[in-house]
Amino acid sequence: MLTTDIMKAQLGALQAGLKESSYGGFFGHAERWFRDEIGPELYSYIAGLSSATGEDAELLRLAQSCLAWYAYSLAFPHQKFRVSELGLMKTSPQNAIAVTKWEYIDTKDANLSMLDLSLEYFWREVEVRKPAAWTSSPAYAERNRHFLRSAAELAAVLPIAGRNYRFFQKLVPFIGDVEWDIRAVLTTEEYLVLKLRWQDAGAVLTPVEEQLISRIRKATAYLAVFNAWAYLPLTMDELGIGETRSKDGINESVTPDGKLRSFMRQQLYNDGQRHLNRIREFLDETATPLLFPAYYLANLAPSATHWPADDFTDKPHVIL
Repeated sequence: MLTTDIMKAQLGALQAGLKESSYGGFFGHAERWFRDEIGPELYSYIAGLSSATGEDAELLRLAQSCLAWYAYSLAFPHQKFRVSELGLMKTSPQNAIAVTKWEYIDTKDANLSMLDLSLEYFWREVEVRKPAAWTSSPAYAERNRHFLRSAAELAAVLPIAGRNYRFFQKLVPFIGDVEWDIRAVLTTEEYLVLKLRWQDAGAVLTPVEEQLISRIRKATAYLAVFNAWAYLPLTMDELGIGETRSKDGINESVTPDGKLRSFMRQQLYNDGQRHLNRIREFLDETATPLLFPAYYLANLAPSATHWPADDFTDKPHVIL
């Protein structure tokens, strides 16, 4: 699916004389990653669009962009050196100047940013097009198992998160935990009904359902980041636990001090609780025996065991 010509077309900064021998070994890894990412059914559908026109052409172009930038990101760190019988060497062509460390790191980050952007545009196009190969696949159910499905949707309700696909992927387990906690607010029955409606490709959500889901998304975003907060700057491997620091070439980004981290975490919690209260307020205002009946019965309906007030009408004595 990925070729050198596609790489050149998608990555305009590459030299026109790029040889497949330099990047071809990474094509298979990129294709395997993309197939796992979108599911084999959608991948096969896109692979069959080799000469697509119209709307299909845009979907194919975005898919090729994802593949090209992923393959390029894999290959990029290996282009600094060449390995031969003489060992590890670095070439220095005439009139060529080696890039500085900050330029290299900045370019590497820019490559990953382009991958994030390509993926978000690709998923946006898929959600609009909704090809049958996608909506009938297990991958579709997996992507729609949460109310927040992508980095773009997260950024829409929590702008500080940005459209960072890699960050969103690390947040997914926490999103699932928060949604299960929100279930207790909606009641299990209402939560499952709403989630099934959300996951049904053919369902048309009512305005009330859309407003409720919007409130759920906001609460989920803030509380998921709050739950993940303690783990975000850390990585764990066989060598132990490390703190990740990154350089962008101009400024050095370091972990905020303890007081600022505590303040930000507390603010995330406060905002998350505020959005949870808005869910309750919305349901209290809209729930009826016909609309969100399970929530109505659990929280708003008169208690079945409530005893009527004593009636002392026409009684000779009043009991105090």
